[in-house]
Amino acid sequence: MNSFHRLIGYLVVLLAFSAVAFSAEKPMDGKSLYRNNCKACHDKGSKNGTYTPMTLTQDQWRRVFKTKLVPAHKNAVDVKTGKKLLEQLTPEQLKSIQRFCIDHAADSEQPATCG
Repeated sequence: MNSFHRLIGYLVVLLAFSAVAFSAEKPMDGKSLYRNNCKACHDKGSKNGTYTPMTLTQDQWRRVFKTKLVPAHKNAVDVKTGKKLLEQLTPEQLKSIQRFCIDHAADSEQPATCG
């Protein structure tokens, strides 16, 4: 095999890997994930408690995600799909939600509700 054919082979492999990388679904950002998965049950006046990122401090959010989130949501169901919430959110998506809550907590530089 000459060097031209070898170069073409490498380019084909490179293009195949690039196509796979670009076709992979991008995870949603924490704000969108919060809006789509948390807000429905934790909006103003909710029986589950009203929570927005600025409801708690950064340390309080860390504790919630470390110790309270899973036990409190083990039977939570997504109102849109009817599926258990924790079974449809990936660990990466939960981390994105956590990062959003911490980054926009009451004591952060940019407190936010989630409007």
